[in-house]
Amino acid sequence: MKFTFDPDKDVINMVKHGLSLADAPLVFDAPDKLTLQSPQKGEARLMDIALVQVAGVMLVLIYVMREPGEVRAISLRRASKQERMLYAKNYH
Repeated sequence: MKFTFDPDKDVINMVKHGLSLADAPLVFDAPDKLTLQSPQKGEARLMDIALVQVAGVMLVLIYVMREPGEVRAISLRRASKQERMLYAKNYH
């Protein structure tokens, strides 16, 4: 799988959330991730929620699937309380 992102968006994401989009594979490749549709007009976005063992926190990755084998990361951030509860409901 090839991971791509906009470098300017990565800077914004690091300032806003303290995480680099370069770390998207940590969530995308997590074995117990929960994948949901992320409603957004004009683009079929996906949202993965996963407990990232390396960081010891639950993270959310928003992305789109592009050409075969390409994941375009849009946002990476810590999961909200509601997202953590949704994940727990699906895996416990």
